[in-house]
Amino acid sequence: MSAQMPDKKPVSGSPLRGALLALLVNEGEQPLGGYRLGTLVERRLGPAWRVTRQSVYGTLDRLEEDGLVSSSSKEATGRGGEGQRVYSATDRADAAVAAWMETPVGKEPMRVELQAKIALSSARHAPQLLRALDGYERDCFEMLRKTQEAEVPMGSWAGLAMNLTRMAVDESLQAELRWIALARRWIADFVANQSTTNRTR
Repeated sequence: MSAQMPDKKPVSGSPLRGALLALLVNEGEQPLGGYRLGTLVERRLGPAWRVTRQSVYGTLDRLEEDGLVSSSSKEATGRGGEGQRVYSATDRADAAVAAWMETPVGKEPMRVELQAKIALSSARHAPQLLRALDGYERDCFEMLRKTQEAEVPMGSWAGLAMNLTRMAVDESLQAELRWIALARRWIADFVANQSTTNRTR
């Protein structure tokens, strides 16, 4: 009789599912509240991931439905009020995290809305696209600033892993900024050439 393989499906489909489950397994000495888990996962993944509290709680609910996480109510401290909901990894969680780590990771498809707008635009949309590029560039610079501010010292595995994650984001944003500059130049050159051509007719 062959050994049963761990179920890989429960943590597939969303990096946040795997990240939260791995945190609960690694920090497994005591149950953690959703807010604390959100703070930890945001710190580990970095600001560019833009993890929301809503997505954290929704993911925890689904992990609980899958039997990988259990929750309980922790006694409230202070006057009145309900206890805080806290989460723990179940016995199945460690095998699920190991299976998640083994799962091959492919390149996500390009789904940047600005690129779709450019692909489906016509020359008359040049002014709107140039304004959109300006806004997109501001967002990239802001994300780059936050990512660089979030760097952590090396010296531990967690530090190494977090800095590698931030380096990947940094490199991706630098490439985005180069593409923005190129797109802006090509659009501006095309508009200038069209204008020159129309004047000489």
